[in-house]
Amino acid sequence: MSIKTSKAFKAGLVLTGALISSTASWAADVTLRYNQWFPSQHWSQKEGLYKYFDEIEKVTEGRVKVMPSAKPLAPPTRNYQAVVNGIADIAWGPHGYAPGAFPLTEMVELPFTNQDAGVSSAAYWRLFEKYFQPAGMHDDVITLAVHVTSGGNIHMKEDAIATPDDFNGKKIRVQTSVVGDALKTLGAVPIAGSLSELREFLSRGIIDGTTLSDELLTGFKVDNYVEKITQIPGGIFTNSTFVIMNKAKWSQISESDRQAIMAISGEVLAVRMGSLWHENDVMAREQLKARLGDDYIMASEELNTAIDTAFQPIREAWLAKAEDKGVDGRKAITFYREEIEQITQ
Repeated sequence: MSIKTSKAFKAGLVLTGALISSTASWAADVTLRYNQWFPSQHWSQKEGLYKYFDEIEKVTEGRVKVMPSAKPLAPPTRNYQAVVNGIADIAWGPHGYAPGAFPLTEMVELPFTNQDAGVSSAAYWRLFEKYFQPAGMHDDVITLAVHVTSGGNIHMKEDAIATPDDFNGKKIRVQTSVVGDALKTLGAVPIAGSLSELREFLSRGIIDGTTLSDELLTGFKVDNYVEKITQIPGGIFTNSTFVIMNKAKWSQISESDRQAIMAISGEVLAVRMGSLWHENDVMAREQLKARLGDDYIMASEELNTAIDTAFQPIREAWLAKAEDKGVDGRKAITFYREEIEQITQ
């Protein structure tokens, strides 16, 4: 190799090294945009996700930061798709806001399975890893966690729901089509609507009541519109919820930082979010019981049986949907229940 060639070769190495170094630095320092559609002062954000975002920055030594948006980058109904399309980098929210898009999640939305959202969230993450993710769920994003919220009760403005007949003609706001289909068979008129619409629905008399967890009733400060509550053991429904990241953005993060992020995600994050939901739900329930007294009731066996019967066709339909996705639905249900029992022991 001539001296001239050697110098050129060395110069090329220096330039290549500089480019590699520059690219490595660019790939390591990443700011992620979080779609802030939920109230930023709600505990699920302040105590849950924001602390998780702080931990991401800590475990990556500042190389990865999460910045909540000043205003929503997308509405809750487009939350998931916003991450797929790169409009947002990270999002959190219920699967049920996109009816039919995530049929497998309907399994954990069924009633009577959620006594403690922290426990159920741990079981749900394991279910996701074993059955749902291999079937292609969330294959267009990076899944940081899935978790459940506390089980929903029946909150009414005036007339209590104490017997199955009490549903007749009542306009009840629902978050998912699964719950709406069941309530329709009981004689209710389901009204679809997001949490952001709930205050208007109640104040204007558009609905007679809503299915909701106790915490969200107080957390969204709409409990003053409710005078009758019927608690459903294990919930008349549960929200299935995701924490996801855009794939392209994930690829900009170094492998070591990805590993550090996943170490604080998955089941760890699922339990964090679910447990916070349970703790706040218990506190809200006590507040509501203190205010309402005898107007806060526990569902009777007759009412629970009627609700269970109403959901039976939906359970059967879900088994067919699961089969279409290549999932043995009965095994998945058994696995979920057994994991809940095991964690509870």
